[in-house]
Amino acid sequence: MSKPLENKLALVTGSSRGIGAAIAIRLAAEGASVIVNYAASPARAEKVVKEIRDAGGKAEAVGADLSTIEGTNKLIASIDQAFGGSFGGRLDILVNNAGSVVFGPFMEGAEDSYDKHFNLNVRSVIALSKDAARRMIPQKWGRIINIGSIHGEHAHVSGVTMYVATKFAVHGFTRGLSRELGATGVTVNAVQPGFIDTELSPADDGSVAEAMKKLTSVGRFGRAEEIASAVAFLAQPESAFINGENLTVDGGWNA
Repeated sequence: MSKPLENKLALVTGSSRGIGAAIAIRLAAEGASVIVNYAASPARAEKVVKEIRDAGGKAEAVGADLSTIEGTNKLIASIDQAFGGSFGGRLDILVNNAGSVVFGPFMEGAEDSYDKHFNLNVRSVIALSKDAARRMIPQKWGRIINIGSIHGEHAHVSGVTMYVATKFAVHGFTRGLSRELGATGVTVNAVQPGFIDTELSPADDGSVAEAMKKLTSVGRFGRAEEIASAVAFLAQPESAFINGENLTVDGGWNA
């Protein structure tokens, strides 16, 4: 049986661990050839690539630090060489997952950190989406999927002002770009995770994690694979009528 994403090329940023790794593995299982992007952990990225290949999928690892303009440009250039150039520079699915979480009182934050976080959380999303759209429009098909956050609509807790600012930007960018590209066959959507059990946000990390669980209606953290399922759904050809959506996957946090 053919797979729904067979013969599609997908780029997943920040996919050497956590949610990004789960997304890369799931898209590969659906048939896509996946570029696994990492910033500073080649061993982790190669582990994800190996898992995909061992399952019969196709993947390549590409290192690029998206908190810098140079890193973003490097990743864009790598698309042309992906899988030996067999895709002819084409790109079918872009998942903008790479990002950093900024915690701490706004009045105590270092101003020199703003550019780094905005470059990674917002600027790289914009630059990669523009490049992806240029590749997708001629083929009249494409999926741009941004990974936002429940903090892209609400400031649920204190101390996340800068993070909220970047994720609100991703939310708005998703809606705006979806308007511009909708008629071209390219859809632009976002998935907004709640608290997900990952290395950076473990579900068993003491009293704070327990408090967060109680704020969901399902009483637990989500799994990275559950976010990957939402991304895979939006990447399907059958999801063509879903555009400009910020899909919240948070276990009922916002209910």
